[in-house]
Amino acid sequence: MQRVAAYLLERRDGMEWPDARASEAKRLQGEIEKWLQSKGRVGDGPNGRYEPPDGSKGVYVIDHAVDGDRTWWLVRLDEQTDDWKMFSASVSVTAGAQQVFVYITLGTGWATEQINPLAHDPKCPKLVRTLLDLPGRWYRGLSTLRRLQLVAGFEAGEALAAEIEHRDRTVPIVVLSRDQGGQLALPELDSKIALDLAGLANVFVVDEDASWALTDAFGAPLSCYRGSMRLYWPQFANNRDGYSHPVWTAQRLRSIGNDLVVTRERFRRDIRRLVFRASALSVVRPHEIDDIRNAVARRALDQLRQRAASLEDYHELADTYAKANDTLKVDCDNLRSRVEDLQAQVVKLENTRRALLLHLDSAKARPSPSTPDEEIMPEAESETDINPPPQSGEVRYYKKRYNKDGAPYDVVERVQNDCGHNSWQRARGGEKAMKGIARFESGRGDWRTIDHCGSCTGGGLWRVRW
Repeated sequence: MQRVAAYLLERRDGMEWPDARASEAKRLQGEIEKWLQSKGRVGDGPNGRYEPPDGSKGVYVIDHAVDGDRTWWLVRLDEQTDDWKMFSASVSVTAGAQQVFVYITLGTGWATEQINPLAHDPKCPKLVRTLLDLPGRWYRGLSTLRRLQLVAGFEAGEALAAEIEHRDRTVPIVVLSRDQGGQLALPELDSKIALDLAGLANVFVVDEDASWALTDAFGAPLSCYRGSMRLYWPQFANNRDGYSHPVWTAQRLRSIGNDLVVTRERFRRDIRRLVFRASALSVVRPHEIDDIRNAVARRALDQLRQRAASLEDYHELADTYAKANDTLKVDCDNLRSRVEDLQAQVVKLENTRRALLLHLDSAKARPSPSTPDEEIMPEAESETDINPPPQSGEVRYYKKRYNKDGAPYDVVERVQNDCGHNSWQRARGGEKAMKGIARFESGRGDWRTIDHCGSCTGGGLWRVRW
């Protein structure tokens, strides 16, 4: 069974007391019971079956353990289709020593020993969104898990930039910007992406002023503007490589086909698989789950050993040890299989990385692909695709956007054409504008000449020959 996604949702606020943790765990268990019932649960025992809507065969198992104030409760669902595909989901609620958390894993595989690729398209379980909608705040590590957020204004954009740069951020951030007409690149892309990535990433929609705040904080190559979409992985402060935080411009998003809704659905699948795959590799089971289960097992063995006074009791004790040993062997086999699966995924990801690097190196040299449009998925663009570095002898035009209070530079944007005034004057001042142009071009200030239009107002236009 290959794990395809993993979630860890944590409750911390107000969880200082054991009674509060126990109450919250019981409430969450109730929500999971409702979810299981909605999937066609038959009966109410700890083991049973359920009836998936597609007619597959479904079975479930409920398990639990108690260690003093700490509790663990699990529901595992296994589903098998008529064509021998297996799907698995496990959901556990743990009331730990300091917090309450929900740990969810999704897996898939074949029910037969065949060497055959398995096509799958995992989606966010409805249960995850139901839990996120409950009153109270959810966390993943030091990051707060949010539903779709709208960011309006420069100050709000600065706050978003600070969150992206936070060194202790533990979840990806997806930013969608609006184009100059105030529209998203694809219809309802924001709500659909937020639906898919609930519990795994925080999704933000930024207006023009907020986009400028990101540009001011990171520079144009790592910003998100004019209808583009960007995925900021954690550890952004330590890794500002544009290839590591993929971006899709509005033009790229819309270029796959004429039907924008069909294009959106295919792009959703692409970005969903990307984030799901990362979660499957990086979200690990909290150690407190094993601590609770091991403590319960040890206590049961100690109690049996203490009261063993007859041969029959010793037989029972030996049987208990044998069962525990069998369980450990199964767990060991599962862990070994998990390690092998992770190693295979690492190899696959490394091969994919190398292939992408080769593709990026030769992308401009290759002719357009002859593959039909419906077989082409939108690829992430690098920072050089958005704003390639200026070439020797190239002339570029820049317009001052605004003067940021207290900053030693102006915020500028690049424009394609000159103003048509033909009133160019050699720049003898404008130090802040020059610093803004250098900042926009990733620190480059090695231009040959720089001129300013004497007729333009509102900050004016600057002509730079590199």
